[in-house]
Amino acid sequence: MPSNVIHLPRPREARDPAKPIGLFIRIGRNQHRELLHLLAEGERGFNGLIIDAPYAYRHRELIAEARQRGFEVILDPKTQAMATPGGHTPTLSELPWALDRPHRVDDFDGVEGRTRADQIAEFTVENKFTQILGPTRLLQSPNDPWLRRDISAMSLVRASLDRLDARILLGYTLCLPIQVLRDPIQRRAMVAAITDAPFDALWLRVENFGSDATGDKMAAYIDACRDFHPLGVPLIADHVGGLAGLGLLAFGAVSGIAHGIALLEGFKASHWRREPRSGSGGGSGTRIYIPELDLLMKRRDAEAFLNSSTRIRGRFGCRDTHCCQRGLQDMLNRPARHFLHQRSRQIEGLSGVPRSLRVNHYLEEHVRRVSDEVAAVTSSSSLSESLRKRFHKKQGSISRFRQAMGHLSNSIPVGSTAIPLVQSIGRVRDQK
Repeated sequence: MPSNVIHLPRPREARDPAKPIGLFIRIGRNQHRELLHLLAEGERGFNGLIIDAPYAYRHRELIAEARQRGFEVILDPKTQAMATPGGHTPTLSELPWALDRPHRVDDFDGVEGRTRADQIAEFTVENKFTQILGPTRLLQSPNDPWLRRDISAMSLVRASLDRLDARILLGYTLCLPIQVLRDPIQRRAMVAAITDAPFDALWLRVENFGSDATGDKMAAYIDACRDFHPLGVPLIADHVGGLAGLGLLAFGAVSGIAHGIALLEGFKASHWRREPRSGSGGGSGTRIYIPELDLLMKRRDAEAFLNSSTRIRGRFGCRDTHCCQRGLQDMLNRPARHFLHQRSRQIEGLSGVPRSLRVNHYLEEHVRRVSDEVAAVTSSSSLSESLRKRFHKKQGSISRFRQAMGHLSNSIPVGSTAIPLVQSIGRVRDQK
């Protein structure tokens, strides 16, 4: 009898309904147009959109359309970047709660602090967001002077929203280095400090962690998340994608993940800490996503790879007509659409698996498949020398990652899981 036949009655853990998991998309300055097309076509594979405060007006049509279709629309006030020499920009300085220099701790004391909280709350309501990431900063330790100020600022924003009668969910973004997250003493001190702060969800933005995370970082992140579960709110891994993001969801460490459109799948803050250099800045263009290889490639490299042989083109060129009706041509020319559709299907597939079976599903359907495909590509004789070196390096890293995840699945003790996401308890009251 085929091995995929399920004998009845099924075990209780296999009959439990799957718990929903979340995907939140960070929208870049010019990515609203593609999102509007996707929403019009009925895309439902993500939970919400995160919009940077400077783009709120530019993305007003997207905000209205997303709200109408029941998506969360989340404001990022960019306070973390504002408090650093390299993150503060002329564009950010135009926001009501900004200054013409990086924020200092005392800028959120007394009347000034209440004023900035009011400005953030009013901006959130005026632009019809359903959630907000509260005004927090990049921390260096539990003794960082910003920590207590962040907690106070969260309370002030909550009070401002209440005065405006705005039923908007408030997220606490805990932004810290991976070294602090991995240290049980420092991590638990952070948890204890924020326990009394007002927030409806906790967003983790961890420096030097993302889609390229190694097995040991994954194990440390998953273990760390368990200290946050008793807070009783959904836990979102911000700036995390790829196999790492799917793994955090599969192991129940987090309730959802957030990243950009083929961008922002990892978080580094080194550029925030140094003064910007003249002529620096500007991001890379949207890359081409190859889901079978868990790989994002610059268009030039993707074209070279996909055209290296008929076999590779047939194997890795997109054949999903829902996102790429013209196959490889659309995959290259509409990379944002291709990426969003493929990532959404990955999340939907994992969400549809009962929680007790997700780790095995993740290992077999994602990690093993990617590992096998990378190994097959590496042996291809049609690759250029530069691509061969790239895939040889990828083969080594995914092989180690596969072994680590397999070991983790067998050794990690049964523990808590992140609570499921909840939709906003209310909306900004529509103005007639």
